[in-house]
Amino acid sequence: MKKSIYLFAAVAAFFASCGNKLENTESGVQYQIFDHNENERMPQAGEMLLLNFKMAIESNDSLMMETFTDNQPRYIPADEASLKEVFAKLAKGDSAVAFINADTLYQRSFGMPKPENLKAGERVKMIMKLVDIFNQGEMEKKRMEQINELKTKDSLALSGYVSTLQNVQQTTSGLRYVAEKEGTGKQAKKGSRVNVKYKGYFMNGEVFDQNMDKDEPFEFVVGLGQVIPGWDEGLSLMKEGARYKMIIPWPLAYGERGMGPILPCTSLIFDVELVKVN
Repeated sequence: MKKSIYLFAAVAAFFASCGNKLENTESGVQYQIFDHNENERMPQAGEMLLLNFKMAIESNDSLMMETFTDNQPRYIPADEASLKEVFAKLAKGDSAVAFINADTLYQRSFGMPKPENLKAGERVKMIMKLVDIFNQGEMEKKRMEQINELKTKDSLALSGYVSTLQNVQQTTSGLRYVAEKEGTGKQAKKGSRVNVKYKGYFMNGEVFDQNMDKDEPFEFVVGLGQVIPGWDEGLSLMKEGARYKMIIPWPLAYGERGMGPILPCTSLIFDVELVKVN
């Protein structure tokens, strides 16, 4: 991380003295490349760039976003609307600075007007380092490597979590559950409209969603895909009044895509109370 910070500081100092060395793209973006690597790979249309960058308001250097400090580069398309002309000039390992009109940046890249606090004609300064370049095949390979790492990590965590529980039952799909209290009311089945209270959390205990402290239970129809597959299956095992702990493997949860705070290939735990079956 220190190396990234020192690099960022050195690049920033260099660009502070750029002056009239800046060049212009056809669309009016000013830029300067620092220490160009002539023998390295350059971006092609449709590729993805892995960039470390700092974005700031030019007039007061007010920081908008930056990735250098924690060395967490972002993937940005080589065809990004506002900066594609600058990206096309870079090679892997290059550092550069670009100055772009804030109106242009927000309209082309974000599809929205610039914030009202930015004055007319204000420019955004972007200091960047091109860390790597990936075509579609390379991106898919990288994605699959990351997915496989997540699957392995989740499998180990799931085995460890289940080993701490007692009276765990498992269905043929891989859904595990602990019947903490069996119900005595109506059996939930496909087509049943049910009211439930629940708490959803990760295997480390961190809660990501719950309605246990709310007056109105969550209502949905079992078996119609209105909830994740693990819920449809788990609720169909319960009778009104039951409380189950459901251990839902990632294929029965949000799969390889994830959702919101839930990462891809993440198994989930739900404490579920079946309040009513209609």
